[in-house]
Amino acid sequence: MEVKMDSKGRLYIPKDVRKGIGKEFYLVRMDNEIILVPKPKDPVKKLEELGRSLPDVPIKDLKKMIRKAMLEEIEEELK
Repeated sequence: MEVKMDSKGRLYIPKDVRKGIGKEFYLVRMDNEIILVPKPKDPVKKLEELGRSLPDVPIKDLKKMIRKAMLEEIEEELK
């Protein structure tokens, strides 16, 4: 779907796309793209849900896993 920005920087998001996703978003800027992430109605509850989906490993090990994944992603970007 193609959308255009007007002279004031506004985007029109069609009604069928907006339906059911709320009116507040986080805008994530990544290199040459932007991502709109709907803001949860209850951010704390959403974080708790996400936290429960994490593997049952110590924080120290989670940090190692994240660092490893991050380094792999950086290496892939540099290729």
